[in-house]
Amino acid sequence: MRIREVAATSHQGRRSFNEDSVLRMPRIPLFAVADGMGGPGAGDIAAKLALATIEKYADDLANANARVAVSRSTTDRLALGRFVDELFNRASREVQREATRLQRPGMATTLLLATLVKNYAYVAHVGDSRAYLFRDGRMTQLTEDHNLAELHLRRGRLTREEYEKSPERRVLYQALGAGTEVDGDLAEVRLTGGDVLMICSDGLPRAMSDEEIQSFIVPGDLRGSLQRMLEQAIANGAPDNLSAVLLGVEAEAGDEPIEAVTEVMREVFLFKGMSQPELLTIAPYLEEVVHDKGATLWTEGQILDQFAVVVSGSVRISSGKTHLLDVKPGGSFGELALAQASFRAPTARTLVPTRLFLLSRERFHELMRHKPELGNRLMLALLDAVGDRVRDLGDRLVAVERAARGELK
Repeated sequence: MRIREVAATSHQGRRSFNEDSVLRMPRIPLFAVADGMGGPGAGDIAAKLALATIEKYADDLANANARVAVSRSTTDRLALGRFVDELFNRASREVQREATRLQRPGMATTLLLATLVKNYAYVAHVGDSRAYLFRDGRMTQLTEDHNLAELHLRRGRLTREEYEKSPERRVLYQALGAGTEVDGDLAEVRLTGGDVLMICSDGLPRAMSDEEIQSFIVPGDLRGSLQRMLEQAIANGAPDNLSAVLLGVEAEAGDEPIEAVTEVMREVFLFKGMSQPELLTIAPYLEEVVHDKGATLWTEGQILDQFAVVVSGSVRISSGKTHLLDVKPGGSFGELALAQASFRAPTARTLVPTRLFLLSRERFHELMRHKPELGNRLMLALLDAVGDRVRDLGDRLVAVERAARGELK
């Protein structure tokens, strides 16, 4: 994937002072937005200091990106996520030290970072700065705000209508410099030619609705799009600073064809009901594999430690000479392997060239440790599936017993 055009801006809006800051490093490539808090002489310093820390370790980030570009294994993709998380915490400690030196206890900043690796974008954030993807005339939010209202919404304590009116939308539960440690979210986004990635401080979505922002994006004219968007936000009142980066990409020879990754995930019982940002956070834990027609994925009796999702193609599951089922795109199998370390698999073979996502027990447990809220939801979905299996088995055993007693004809 090649970067076709980059446009960036930072404006004070209707405020008298700009506490936002923007970083552009196309050679990595790396782009970031920080929205400082604490007022003049604090918020602006926090934002600049956070971005200076990111810039300082940009070459290390480039090395982590290079490893992902070569292997795309979950090991390297999750290592990239851990590196970015540590980078955010280094920036947070720098902000804390400076706040102590300046005696400015309210000094803090949000931070959103986007880096590209081949035809993937990795978007990490802490706070309520946002990332969006514009594709085929439609814009999708890639991140979830780290504010109390969003937290209550995810936990079912607020309706969407109550969320829109909640004053807690302005209360962050995570920001750099505001605590001893931050836990950033990392989204893995598969790109295709013509996509536009936008990262912005919360001032822009506060001044304009998502539909309004979407209407201003013209993929062939990002600089003009951003200028017109800025003018409209100011005309709308712009109660906060306005900062944004628009990044347009185009496909190159050798780029992988795009697969509707999150659309496939939505069809799988384990991920049902999850938001787009949540699915993108889970994505780096999934190993992607491609097999030719007739490949044996595993043989009957083999200890299985992976849950498989068919992205494209077809897999036949059998026991001995008995054909059990064919798994089509959006279908899955092996969920018991996540629940039981000694689960023995039936035979699985591909009927045609097939692409799969695999979630191993190790990655499943790692996800539960590092993202416990998401992990708990996955575990509940898994328990429901195992319960259904147990009930089905019980019903079959009862039927067999009745047949043996001659009660069934």
